[in-house]
Amino acid sequence: MFGKLFGGKKQTAAVLTETPECPHAVLVARWDSVQDMGKEDKATHFMCEACHQMFTPEEAVELRQGIADKLVGQEESKKS
Repeated sequence: MFGKLFGGKKQTAAVLTETPECPHAVLVARWDSVQDMGKEDKATHFMCEACHQMFTPEEAVELRQGIADKLVGQEESKKS
């Protein structure tokens, strides 16, 4: 009875196989040269700490801007 009401096992299995997309919220700079370490503007790529995907510096800027926009939107919605 409950299976018919709530979709049964098939729906549960579908929900468990869906994985949320990584927001890439924490990007760690990586350098090819020891002399450049610590200088973010000289980073050659960035790694997402959660999923370990690599990004170019340009992609990292876009991702960070997208996260900043989401945070500003959340703050504005809290004020309303």
